[in-house]
Amino acid sequence: MITLIDGHADATLPADDRSFLYGDALFETIAFDNGHAPLWPLHWQRFSRSAARLALELPDAKRLFDEARHAAGPGRAVVRITLTRGSGGRAYWPDPGRPCRRIVQSRPWPDALGAQQRDGLIMHTATITLASDSALAGMKHANRLEQVIAAIECQEKRTDEALITDGQGRVAEAVAGNLVLEIDGDAIAPQAAAGVDGVGLGWLAMQSGVKLLHAEVRREDLTRAEGIMVINSVAGIRPARSLDGRLLQISERCREWQTLWQTLFDAR
Repeated sequence: MITLIDGHADATLPADDRSFLYGDALFETIAFDNGHAPLWPLHWQRFSRSAARLALELPDAKRLFDEARHAAGPGRAVVRITLTRGSGGRAYWPDPGRPCRRIVQSRPWPDALGAQQRDGLIMHTATITLASDSALAGMKHANRLEQVIAAIECQEKRTDEALITDGQGRVAEAVAGNLVLEIDGDAIAPQAAAGVDGVGLGWLAMQSGVKLLHAEVRREDLTRAEGIMVINSVAGIRPARSLDGRLLQISERCREWQTLWQTLFDAR
């Protein structure tokens, strides 16, 4: 694992960094394959939008990408880029004169992804709900305790993933990905004012031939779902093989979309 802080491998992160103290930071998690990051433009777009909403000064895009590619090294790797507000300020009130701090970290490619993409995920419906109509909706901000609680519940229930709703009972997302539900022959990306605007789902929706509806799906609609897919920019498209003990189908549509996803890394 390689860690760069403001471009330096030998740097340390101060204990008063605001990401530690308040979660005052943004991050992106990016798939690299031999220095190639096909979804980088979409990651940068979301990163830029979110930084503007939080009044964080963006680093130079080329410098950041070069640092991420260096950290990834050869082969496949996952790189996390974190932008913090740095140190300083008075409690919640930041110091507007302090520079932001960038952290680039790499980790090995997850071994389990291939089997999960092929065989599917065991899922349950999480007991925790996301805040409805949150001002933080859409962003990959550093306050992820709701997801941590849901992940702990997965460990307790021995499931691979959880489906999470918001406080109004609307289906929002998985712990680590967006959702597509197959209901009455349609592929539906649930609309809810909670969760993250996913890069992987965004890419998929732009592809020719992909028919994806965006509509509100409520918790009571889940019994009508024939299939569920979990999508994120690293894991790709993973089908669910069950939800709350009910068996689900892995559809031909899912397999076609998985093949389409692979073109991201093959076409270069």
